[in-house]
Amino acid sequence: MSTSHSVLSESNHPDAIARELMWLLNVDPLWQSEPSIDCVPLKKICNGSITEIANNLSSEWAWHGVPKRLGRRFESLLTALFEQTEQCKLLKHGLVIRPIKQTLGEIDYLIQLRSTVLHLEVAIKFYAGVGSSSDRSRHYAWIGPSCQDRLDIKINHLLHRQLQLSRTEHGQQALDQNDLPIPDQTLGLIYGYLIQPWNDVGHLPEHTYNSHSAFWAPHTQALAAMRHLSRPYSTDYGWTRLERDQWIAPYIGQAALPQVIRSLESPTQADCYALNHKQHAGIEKLRLFVMRNEFEQEAQQELDRARDI
Repeated sequence: MSTSHSVLSESNHPDAIARELMWLLNVDPLWQSEPSIDCVPLKKICNGSITEIANNLSSEWAWHGVPKRLGRRFESLLTALFEQTEQCKLLKHGLVIRPIKQTLGEIDYLIQLRSTVLHLEVAIKFYAGVGSSSDRSRHYAWIGPSCQDRLDIKINHLLHRQLQLSRTEHGQQALDQNDLPIPDQTLGLIYGYLIQPWNDVGHLPEHTYNSHSAFWAPHTQALAAMRHLSRPYSTDYGWTRLERDQWIAPYIGQAALPQVIRSLESPTQADCYALNHKQHAGIEKLRLFVMRNEFEQEAQQELDRARDI
């Protein structure tokens, strides 16, 4: 069965946005720079109406356009939550540090939490674990679908560049010029998914947390992976291929495809399939990312380079 006409396309609907907002309120990040800072889960600081926020955001996107990149969509969701809460005050979002026409970076969020001012940097990422089980206990073995990004690189960038911006001379000058306080604390959060090999599960890197079951397989192994992963579930379950802008939160709905699929289109980079009940709407049981066949070799080359550093 072809999957080309079985793709969801309602990412701007308020219900879809509300589902993502609720996920953000309740999920723990897969990594955070300061576990002792009590800023997450966001439910502790947000008491706005999710329905109202979702409706407003849906209208805004209908007028200005839906964010095309996952990172921008995630940022819009998070900003909408911060703007609606009475538990904290959003002092600034997206403060560009640009001395003498040279952009050094951007402060994601400056937030007032009671008597504390927090510099917050946030990202959403999807990293697939590669190499041996020993490799996957290290941050550098978790690589993005494009093979241009690694978990260790993102963590280092957050710790040593993004979170340092508010402490630099130019950063503090920009804060002063905008009548903003110098933050008391910094916090970096990475949300998203650590995607495990479908046939070798376990061995997550230290100081990370995986909130949802996610697996990956190259296209040549995808059908075998689907059969293996769905085996614990009855034939009442099937698969749904998700659009990229629906990857953020677990899918809630009915399966659009059977449990046993005869063929799958080869992805341009990565396709995401969610396992759901076929007869009634419910939260996905797990998801499978089908990678292009070249991913495994290219990711291994990236892993080898990381080991040599």
